Amino acid sequence: MQSSSTVLSFYFDMLFVNSINAVKSSFIGNQTLINNGYSYIPEYEQYEKEQLFEDGVSPVFVSDYIEREQFFERLLNFENTSIYKNIEAEILKSLDEKEKATYLTNVFNDIKVLLKRVLKLDDDEVRLIEDKLIEIISNLKDRYSSIILYHNAYSYLIKETDITFFKNKDLKYSFYTDLYEIAYSLYLIDDVETEERDFINAFSTDKPQVLENKIRFTQSNYIVAYFLEALKPFFNGFTRVAIENSNVFLNKQNKPFTSKDLDTAMSRGKDKNIEEKTKIDSLISELKNKHLE
Repeated sequence: MQSSSTVLSFYFDMLFVNSINAVKSSFIGNQTLINNGYSYIPEYEQYEKEQLFEDGVSPVFVSDYIEREQFFERLLNFENTSIYKNIEAEILKSLDEKEKATYLTNVFNDIKVLLKRVLKLDDDEVRLIEDKLIEIISNLKDRYSSIILYHNAYSYLIKETDITFFKNKDLKYSFYTDLYEIAYSLYLIDDVETEERDFINAFSTDKPQVLENKIRFTQSNYIVAYFLEALKPFFNGFTRVAIENSNVFLNKQNKPFTSKDLDTAMSRGKDKNIEEKTKIDSLISELKNKHLE
């Protein structure tokens, strides 16, 4: 079978070898577009492809155009389509179910590597690339669930608003990784004790009450309450009562936060911990600018 990293070579080359900007600059003479039947028209600075469709009595020519502004997203779409075809070809090569499962497992592992890489980059197209990689996970999960029922890459498929406990707004996976980084950079949690996956599950699952690994905060009740209060704009149901009912957030004594704990902490600490609150405000403001429309 072909290597899983080979089938994803476009993304590995872009994120680890060349650069996103290098790919975005490859508009003129782009081999992927040419291979898909597009011709570059210099006077219009765009690609064009004409296709003949049978439509009832007479055939119809339909033209498709790709301009520079659309190029990068269209290119990712073409590359994803090619990835699906190549994976399908590899799956069909083997009659051994175990070999198929191993191959798909390696593909999912490689996509996780790519996602971790792209989420650390500072580029305008990071969100688009994130979407396209997660789209691959989603499509492979739907198509090959009979071969591989579960992989931890599925955790990137954050559930939609109406089935998450806190009624999350339309948040990308990168929001949760950024939030985790903020939490441990502020020493609100111990990143050795609380793994990123468990932290994300607490905020994004539909049933946080059943999670085995809870989130223990290591700061005073007031600082934690202030931090949790600052997160309300990212959710439609992140109330103090909901936090209590989730049973997933613990104080530093390892006891679940109640709404009364949070109410009391907020009422008693208004004029305290100015420096810590300023840091929280600044980081949450950056998070809003990045993840809320």
